[in-house]
Parts: sequence; structure tokens; C-alpha cells
Amino acid sequence: MKKFFLSALILLASVPCGLAQGTDALPFTRIERNPVVSSLAGAGSAADAAAAYSAFSNASILPLMKGRMDAAVSYQSWTPSPSRHFQGGAAFKVTPRIALSLGYAQQLGTAFDMFDQDGQATTFTPKDHLAAVGVGIGLGERFGLGVNARYAFQQLDADHHVSGFSGDVFLAFQVQDNLRLTAGLSTLGTQVGSQIGRKFDQPGSVKAAAGWTLRFADSHALDLLADADYYFSEKYGVSAGIQYAWNDMVFLRGGYRLASKDCVIPSHAGLGAGFKFSGFHVDAGYLMASSVLGNTFSVGLGYTF
Repeated sequence: MKKFFLSALILLASVPCGLAQGTDALPFTRIERNPVVSSLAGAGSAADAAAAYSAFSNASILPLMKGRMDAAVSYQSWTPSPSRHFQGGAAFKVTPRIALSLGYAQQLGTAFDMFDQDGQATTFTPKDHLAAVGVGIGLGERFGLGVNARYAFQQLDADHHVSGFSGDVFLAFQVQDNLRLTAGLSTLGTQVGSQIGRKFDQPGSVKAAAGWTLRFADSHALDLLADADYYFSEKYGVSAGIQYAWNDMVFLRGGYRLASKDCVIPSHAGLGAGFKFSGFHVDAGYLMASSVLGNTFSVGLGYTF
């Protein structure tokens, strides 16, 4: 009975935080940490605004970004669990053609009581940890190669946990100054095993993204962004978003993600806004139009130069 209980816990761990009801292990590795990209419903991994959190997703954009450094921290109130997420990331160019990125996230679930065989209760708070590093290498003036590595750890109770390694490989192409394309493999990872020996795959995918900027009347700009994933579990997710910027200071954002049934990140809409001044930027995002992710909120503070 005890063995069955532990196996059930580990199976539940393969779908934490109220995500897809499939058998993806450690699906919280695919949660969007960046309030900017979150407000675009997952679109925007090809944009410079994704740089600070690129260790979680796509480091190939780093050699092509206009600035030298971007760092950010954020808080996310995650509705499905519910849980609270704290994360941060930084990206910086070591040389004009070599860039590094770092990221860390901690998720705190809702505390609950656990009872032993004698009926004694102890309070336990579920915790997830995600650490990531990335490197971007410029291949000439218009190409970037990015490689990420991450470690995910989930504490099931005081004595049991699951964990796994995963990584990404991406290539970016700066077609024109205002058009960037990226493509690669996301979340290629080790299998996660249960107590009874069953193995679960992490939510890997083939991913492509694009970002196009249109500037007009000197102080106005529109960014059209799109991301698409085809998961190895034969599911898909496509996100499209738009950002309006005034004087590179005030930003309004919105997007929608269409996903297949039981996809690790389901269909939803996003809205958000941001403000930037003297290199500092404040961004917020809100998810809706989803019975799973609706009312999820994120806010972050960053600095770029």
C-alpha cells in the first residue's frame, strides 16, 4: 500500500500545477517565466525582450540582441495549483559574439497536512526548483547558435522527490534589422522514473519562432510575434502576439495561444503592459480565457543596457 501511495505521488508529479492531464514529467519546466512573453500568451521568444530569461528557453538570440546585458526578477501568482513562483534571470555579452545567460525559479505550492501511520500530522509545502544556464554564439553577423542546460527538482514530501535534466538547442537568423527567425529543439531531457519502475518523458518539442518590427511616425512601433511547438507527445501549441510601443517607453501587449487537447500548456489569452525608463523596465501580464490558467498574474522588474 505504501509503495502504491508513493507511485501515485510521483505520477501526480508528472502533471503539477494543474497543467496538462497527460503523462509529461516535470511540465513546470515549460511554464513561461517572463512577464513580457507571458502577456503575449507565449509568443516572443525570438525578441530581445526574452533575453533575461533566455536560459529557460532560447539562448540563440543573445549574440543578436541590441544591448549588452538584460537582467530581471519576477513574481507569478499561478492559478492552477494555486502556487507562487519567484524567478530571475540575466543575460550578458562576454564578447560581441559570445553571450551567457543564467536563470533560477522556485515554486511554492499550497501547504497541506500529511499523516503517518500513527495519525500524527505534519505540514508540508510543495516546492519546485529550476536552475538553468545558457550560451549563445554568434556565427557571423546574422546567425546565432544557442545551447541551454537545466535541472528541475520537485519535492513530493519530506522524504521523496523527483528530478531531471533537460536542454535546448536553437539557431537564430536575423533576416533583416526588423525581422528575426529562430528554430530548434526544446526540453530534450532525461526520463523521470516512478517507484514501480515506470518512466515518463519530459515535454520536449520542435519549436520555431518569429519576430517582426514595424516602426512609424518616429515614436511608434508594432512588434508582431509568433511561436509554435510540436511536442514529441504528438501535441501542438501555437502562440501569436502583438506589442505596441510608444517612444520605447510605454508598451501594450496581447496574444492568444491555441493548443491541442491535453497539451502541457493549454489554450489561453494574455494581456499586459510595460514601462521603461533609463534602462529600467517594469512589466506585468495577465492570463485569461482558460479554465486552467485564467487569472494567473505576473509582474517583473528588470534592467537593460
